[in-house]
Amino acid sequence: MGQLTRLSLVLRGTQAIRKVKAYSSQPQELKVDPEGIFILPANGVQDLHIGIRPQRPGSQFIYLNLVDVEYHQLVSSWLVCVSCRQPLISKAFEIVLPPGGGKGSNKRITYANPYPTRRMYFLHTNRPDLLQFKEESFEVGRGETYTIGLRFAPSQSAGEEEILIYINDHEDKNEETFCVKVTYQ
Repeated sequence: MGQLTRLSLVLRGTQAIRKVKAYSSQPQELKVDPEGIFILPANGVQDLHIGIRPQRPGSQFIYLNLVDVEYHQLVSSWLVCVSCRQPLISKAFEIVLPPGGGKGSNKRITYANPYPTRRMYFLHTNRPDLLQFKEESFEVGRGETYTIGLRFAPSQSAGEEEILIYINDHEDKNEETFCVKVTYQ
């Protein structure tokens, strides 16, 4: 959960050249490359690269269909079974924000690079509708601390939300996960 897994699917061309596009039942969790319409050569072989970033723990099925966009025909179909568990929470924060249709709130948290070398990190969240980052990535020297800028969207009502922040390495593998418990009151 929170990290990207990459796979390749082998596409086999049919008797004729086709203009095709891949469609996912969960486009926010399963991305394809090539993204748009592309040519599938006749009797040829081509790779379709997929990237899966699950947003919730547990098992789920994601449909992936390859469609001929000129003739609206299904060329190929896959059922992708995704199983993941929640990552270990390395740090937890609690913040209180006012509810209502305001402008949202800015907060900051820190991350310390535990490695003896300079590292690049990438930020993701399970709730992009509620949290945006000032910067999607950052670089921090060995043993140094970096301040991560957070922008919380306004809430229309009182309540609580748990938002996960994934700090991933240059390969998009999860290094640490922070949990921010937001109370709107």
